[in-house]
Amino acid sequence: MGSAPGRDLNTRDEPPPYSSLAPQNYGGPEPLGMQSIPVAAGGPPYLPPLVKGQKIQSGPYEVIVDENMVRQREMQNQAIYRAWLEQQRRAAMPEDEYFAEFQVGKIRRLFIQKVFFILFLQFIFTALYIAFFMFYEPANIFIKMHWYLWVLAMVGFICSYCSISLTDCGRRQSGWGAICLLLLTLAESHLSAYVSVYFDVEVVLIAVSVTAAVSIFITIAAVCCRFDFTKYSGVLGILAFLGLMTLLLLMVTLMFTNIPAVITIFGCVGALIFSLYLYFDIQTIMGGRRIQISPDEVLFATTQLYVDIIGLYRYLLLVVGGSRS
Repeated sequence: MGSAPGRDLNTRDEPPPYSSLAPQNYGGPEPLGMQSIPVAAGGPPYLPPLVKGQKIQSGPYEVIVDENMVRQREMQNQAIYRAWLEQQRRAAMPEDEYFAEFQVGKIRRLFIQKVFFILFLQFIFTALYIAFFMFYEPANIFIKMHWYLWVLAMVGFICSYCSISLTDCGRRQSGWGAICLLLLTLAESHLSAYVSVYFDVEVVLIAVSVTAAVSIFITIAAVCCRFDFTKYSGVLGILAFLGLMTLLLLMVTLMFTNIPAVITIFGCVGALIFSLYLYFDIQTIMGGRRIQISPDEVLFATTQLYVDIIGLYRYLLLVVGGSRS
């Protein structure tokens, strides 16, 4: 059903009336509420309307339609109409206006709430996963003996992260995207648990506390600070490349030496890189910057924050562990 000439698709009114869709051979009363649902003439994918007294097949049974069933079907078609109308409005909207709509406080708040709620669930699972392998002795021995699971977890992380970052079906709210997010969470949890079991509980708790404090500080700074770091994505890429080269150099050094200070420097460089990326990603999620994430890409936004904070935790674990050594 197309909109009338000059009619703004942004209008939030009720669907226009339409004629009855009752079967021609039906001799019962006029269908209930049929004046409030529009006819689907090449428009919304409506469900077939129901008529009071009509007999319908439900599996092996024949059911007589009552008023409640008619009202329920009417509400379903109303919801379909509103969703279709919103889809048409979005499709007809220029890209600049679509992203300008993201500036609206309500849309941005809903997007941020979804991201941080999923992120909260991920961290709950990761914390329980790490605690299980740290405090349950058979599990602790198992993860140390079966070291190859770390390699499988790394492969799973790379595959799931690339799928979410590089494919439309992975980065948006879809079944495949949810599967990739679950796989990524499991892989990152195992990688974090494998690293954590080699440190004392006290070291792990300190690293968790420092990670939480740093993440909160970066979040507040990214939201409140007027400095738009998204304008300097190229600088961030150069810094990340230099940091990666430094990490590789330190790794080679660690292969031939066992100096605790080198481990501490290694952790500081990695923590700095992930802190910068966390600041960048927070600003892209909050919106109002030069670069911002589309409000439809909840899974991608959640993945970015989760990977940043988990990476920050692992490198801070090296900093705390190396300094205590």
